Amino acid sequence: MIRKISLDDEKQYNELGQELNENFSKLFDLNNELSKDYSHIYTYQIDNKLAGFIHIQQSFDEADIINIITSKQNRNQHIATKLINYCIATHNLKALNLEVNINNPAVNFYLKNDFKIIRKIPKYYNNDDAYFMKRVIK
Repeated sequence: MIRKISLDDEKQYNELGQELNENFSKLFDLNNELSKDYSHIYTYQIDNKLAGFIHIQQSFDEADIINIITSKQNRNQHIATKLINYCIATHNLKALNLEVNINNPAVNFYLKNDFKIIRKIPKYYNNDDAYFMKRVIK
């Protein structure tokens, strides 16, 4: 089940977010993110446990994916794809943008989900390069 995140999810949100960045709870304080009109976080729940989430920041009919993650035990169940499609439908988006480390296996996931590599960004993640990717929704 997909639903908007609530403060009740904060502990699980931070635990899963730690897999993305060890400083996740400081960088993406849930209370702060929920106070922003343009910031939207949706969770995918299995048996009342957080199996994944997506965090987007919307500007008109486009959005940037800030974070997207699926828990290790729930990968390969199309949860991330469902979260992306949910955001597109819920917010009537015409495009989604993101930055991803070029060495991240998620690049292949994004390519399979109709994202295109727009450009390479040198040293975006400390010394690692990133791709700026975009999915245009027709």
